[in-house]
This record gives sequence, structure tokens and C-alpha cells, in this order.
Amino acid sequence: MNFEEIYTELEKRGTAQNKKVYARHGAKGDLFGVSFGDLNDLKSKVDKKGSAKGINHTIAKSLWDTRNLDARILATMVADPDLITRLEANRWVSMINYYVLADYFAELIAKTKFGLDIMYLWIQSPDEYIKRVGFAILNYFARHDESRSDLFFMGFIQKIKNEIQTSPNRAKEGMNNCLISIGGRTRVLKDKVLEAASVIGPVDIDHGETACKTFVIEDYVQKIWDRK
Repeated sequence: MNFEEIYTELEKRGTAQNKKVYARHGAKGDLFGVSFGDLNDLKSKVDKKGSAKGINHTIAKSLWDTRNLDARILATMVADPDLITRLEANRWVSMINYYVLADYFAELIAKTKFGLDIMYLWIQSPDEYIKRVGFAILNYFARHDESRSDLFFMGFIQKIKNEIQTSPNRAKEGMNNCLISIGGRTRVLKDKVLEAASVIGPVDIDHGETACKTFVIEDYVQKIWDRK
């Protein structure tokens, strides 16, 4: 499917109920209310460009430029991490104001050749969602990059401990989630994270008009280790 076909199908698959649910989670602006199952299905139908199925950077850019939220989430799913530029990444991140889009975008950027460098910049940002993206990239590394040493994560544990309670709401949530992922890597990091959590104390996150609960660092780190 080309861009026009994908966008038409996005509109068809949106529902009023999903729009209400996403709005309660903080989604703003133009959206159709497409389920994530349908987004994944449409990703698989995108015209292949190159060797990777479901990846087409030209279509991704067209989807992003629509400003529609469902289209932008799909854009992060079909964008090519080998083709997106730092300039493009900085332009896209400046337009993000929804935590779900932030996390999908972070996964894309974590796979780029400049992901680590730009992460260091974005975690310093005072902007709620840019900072969220930065820590979501770090979260991705914590969960998927086995080459990173314990020492690599130590400084980030300290940074989160120092800044989490004064950070903007969705950035704070991203930092909280990131700390849990770091604590799940090794026993050394687990101990450091639990030590930090005891200093941080309860983390209060506003989840809007939803039933979502904040992940308690100690509880969720222990759940990871119980599964191990």
C-alpha cells in the first residue's frame, strides 16, 4: 500500500471509542482513534522500500507531515532508522506532546547511528516530552543492549535520583520506567536502583482521567527478578 492508501485506511479503521480513550490518556489534536493492532497490521502492508518489510521512509515522512496522531505513530513504526537524519529527528521531537508517541519515536531513534549522542542532549531538556524521549531511548538500551556495562548506567541512576521529583509529569514517568529497566539488568544495578529508590521515595505521576497506576520502582524491579 502506498501513502494515500495507508492514510485512507487509517481513517476507516478509527473509532469514536478509541478517540475518547486516547484523549483521556492525553492525546491532543487530530486523530482517528486507530487501535494498535490495526497500526501493526497497516505497518505490515506498507510498500517495501529496500530489504526490510514494513519500512518505507518516504511514506513515514508523508504520514508525519499530516499532523494526524495515528499517522504519526505509524510513521515512527515504518520510518527507516538508517535514513532518518539528526535534523529530521530534532524537528520531529519538537512536535511531540503525547507520551505514547514519544515512546514509539524513542524506539526508532534508539536504532539510529546517532541515537546515543542525541539521547545525551535530550535527557538534559527542560521540555516534558523531549526529556521523556531521551529517557525512553535509555530505557530501550537498558532492555535491549547487552553490550552496555554496569558502569554505563551508574551515572544515569544518579541523575534520575537527583532530578525525577522535580521533572515535568510525563518526563518523570519516563525516568521512573527507565530506572525499573536498569534495575532489571544485573544484580549490581538492581542494588543501586533500590538504593536510589529509597532516597527518591514515592513518585507521584498524574495519569489524567484514567485508571493507570504509577509503577512502584521497588515492586517492579522485584517482579523482573522473580521472572528471571
